[in-house]
Amino acid sequence: MDILERLNSVESQKNALEDKFGLSYNPFPKSGIAIINESDKVVEKLTPVDDKATTTIVNYISDALFSKKLQDKGNLDKYMSLIVRGDYGSGKTQTLMFIKYLLKNLKSDTVKPYVVYIDNPGQKLAELIGGIITQIGVENFRKYLWGIFIEYLDKNQDVKRSFLASPHVTQTVLHFDGDAPEPSLTAAVQNYKELVDAITYKKNSVEKKQLLQSLKDHMIKSYTQETDSPVVATYFYDIVSETIGISKSWDMLTSGSVKELDKREVNILKAIVNIVCKQLGYTDFFILIDEFEEITAERLKKTDIDNYLRNLRLLIDREKNWCSVFAMTGKALEIIESYSPPLAGRIKGSIVDLKPLDINGLEVVVKNYLSVARINKDDDSLYPFDESGLDEMLQVKNFQLKGSPRFLLKICYQLLQRACMEKEKGEVIDRDFVKKHIEEFLK
Repeated sequence: MDILERLNSVESQKNALEDKFGLSYNPFPKSGIAIINESDKVVEKLTPVDDKATTTIVNYISDALFSKKLQDKGNLDKYMSLIVRGDYGSGKTQTLMFIKYLLKNLKSDTVKPYVVYIDNPGQKLAELIGGIITQIGVENFRKYLWGIFIEYLDKNQDVKRSFLASPHVTQTVLHFDGDAPEPSLTAAVQNYKELVDAITYKKNSVEKKQLLQSLKDHMIKSYTQETDSPVVATYFYDIVSETIGISKSWDMLTSGSVKELDKREVNILKAIVNIVCKQLGYTDFFILIDEFEEITAERLKKTDIDNYLRNLRLLIDREKNWCSVFAMTGKALEIIESYSPPLAGRIKGSIVDLKPLDINGLEVVVKNYLSVARINKDDDSLYPFDESGLDEMLQVKNFQLKGSPRFLLKICYQLLQRACMEKEKGEVIDRDFVKKHIEEFLK
C-alpha cells in the first residue's frame, strides 16, 4: 500500500469503528488530556474511578452549598476550598471538569451555583481575576454593569428626574405621558448609548458636556457602592461607556496589566460575584483553577511567588463570598506550605489525591470512555480491548508513565486507530497487539 493510499484509508476508519467494534467514533482523547469544552453527555460518564475521591468531592460541594443557609442567619463566610492533587498526567483537569459538571447540573429550587474554570492562574493575582472576568464575557459584563446603574436610577428618583426632565426623554424612552409615577427604567433603557442619545437630544454642546459629566459621576457612584473602590468603579464605567467593540479598559482589566488595580483584587472579585449573583440569580460562586503549580515554577522570581501567595491570602481573608478548587502537583503544595503556611491552611479544606491507575481502575476508565461512543448502549464490555492488553499497558518501564491516566488514554486512542486497520470484527486488542505497537508510542 503506497503512502497516499494509506492516507486515503483514514476516511474508512470511522466505518471500521462502527462495523468492527460497534463504536460511533474513537472516544479517547488524542493527547490524553481532558477536553475542556466536552459535552455534559461525555463528562457525566467519566466519574473518578476512586470512590474515596468521589466521596470527597460530593462532601465538599454539599458543605460549600450548605453555607448558604448560614448566610441567611447573617454569617457571610461562604469560603471553602478543595485541592485536587496529583502528578502530571494524573487526571486533574478531568476531575475539575467533573466537578464543574456536578455544580452546573444541580437540580434545586434554592441552590444555583455559578462556575468559572481558569486553565492557568497567571503570574500575578490580577491575571487570575482578569481570567474570571474574561470567562463572563465583555458583552455580558457590560450588560450586568448597565443593569446596576439602571437600578441605581430607579432607587434615586431625584437623580432619575434630572436626566428625564425633557418631554422627548419621557415620551421616547419611557413611552410615558401623564401624571402617574414614572415607570421603571430597568426594561426601558437597554444600553449607555441609548440613554445618552435620549438625554442629549437637541442640547447644545455645553448642556451635553454637563449632562455627560453628571451621568459619569452617578455611574461611578453606583459602581463604587458595589466595589468599595472609586478606581475600580471608574474602570467599570469605561467598560460600559465604550460601546464600540472591546474597550481598552476591558483589555487592561482582563490582562491584569493595570498597576493602579494591583491590590484591588478584593474589590474586583467582590463586585464580580455580586454582579453575577444579583443580575442572574445565582446563589453561589465557584472558581476552579487548573495548573496552580505554575505559580511555583522556576521561571518566577521568589518575590513574585511570595507576592502572589500573599495577595491570594489577603483576598481569601477579606472576601469570603466565593469557593475555590485548586488543581496542583504535590510538590507545588509543599512549596506553597513553605512560602505561606497560613495560605496553605486556608486552601487545604479538603484534598482529592489522584493516584496512578491499577488494572481495576484502568478497566473502569476504558469502559467509561467506550460507553460514550458505544452504539449499543447496553454493552458495557471492554471490547475491543481485553484484560491482557490493559495489563500490558501498565507494564511500561518508564516510572513516570506507569499508571498515568494521560499516557494510558493516549495509547488507547492510538491502539484503537491501529486496530481499525489491522483487526477484524470480533478480534481484540490483546497483550501481543499492545506489545507490537507500544514502542512507537514511547518515542
